[in-house]
Amino acid sequence: MPDALFMLLAAIACCIIYVRMSGIVYLGRTMAGPTLVHDDHHVMGERIRVLEVRRTYQSATYLDEDTWCDLPFMYLRLYDRLFDLMPGAHDLLMLGGGGFAYPKHIVAHRPEARIDVVEVDSAMTRIAYEFFFLDRLIGAYHTRETGRLRIYHTDAVTYLRACLRKGKRYDAILNDCFELQTPSPALFSVDALSAVRSCLVPGGLYLVNVITALEGELAGPLLRLTASLSEVFEHVYALPCYREPTDRRDNVIVISSQRPLDVAGGLTLFEGVT
Repeated sequence: MPDALFMLLAAIACCIIYVRMSGIVYLGRTMAGPTLVHDDHHVMGERIRVLEVRRTYQSATYLDEDTWCDLPFMYLRLYDRLFDLMPGAHDLLMLGGGGFAYPKHIVAHRPEARIDVVEVDSAMTRIAYEFFFLDRLIGAYHTRETGRLRIYHTDAVTYLRACLRKGKRYDAILNDCFELQTPSPALFSVDALSAVRSCLVPGGLYLVNVITALEGELAGPLLRLTASLSEVFEHVYALPCYREPTDRRDNVIVISSQRPLDVAGGLTLFEGVT
């Protein structure tokens, strides 16, 4: 065997061994950039599968049979606070599908609710279908027949404008669209936020995931987001994963509405005149 061919085969074999040992199950590109799916262990030793885009965590799923529809991250569990703030909520819109962790949870654990998901990249949905149990969810819960999960491959602003034309309204809209660790800026113009507000039922909720500190030099994302939201909504609150330390970056759910809310454990960011 020629030396060059031998070296090539040896390199390929090493790559295969590395992939298997490192838990990598997918390596490719999506619209957002280099995309990696790998198996790992969570903080308490649970088996999880993680979706990374450009070396930034985007989503995850548990791998065990009894937990594959459960929420692995704290900030995702905070989204469920919407049902405390609006007990009758049943019609939800999620902007950004990613690994479909929260839509899986809604379908499996909130039988009264249905959720539409807007994901701009169909390649991302294929990854969720193949590696994050979206296929199992659709089959096990008959979502195509019931309409409890509907997926739209378009950008969020285009979808919101279509909803305006059709008069479609949601009880809550959840925004998990990210460019690396920053919420998608296209959704924070006054026009886009006005469209969000108009796509909510009276008293509806808009929840945004942002990675920010609550105070100090790293609180810029929260301050900018609050400034934008306060142009359109009368009431804006922050619901952090952890209240301390306030100068450390972490996931924070920012909740906006046209009505005052009693957000237990939250911070009031803006109160307009109602």
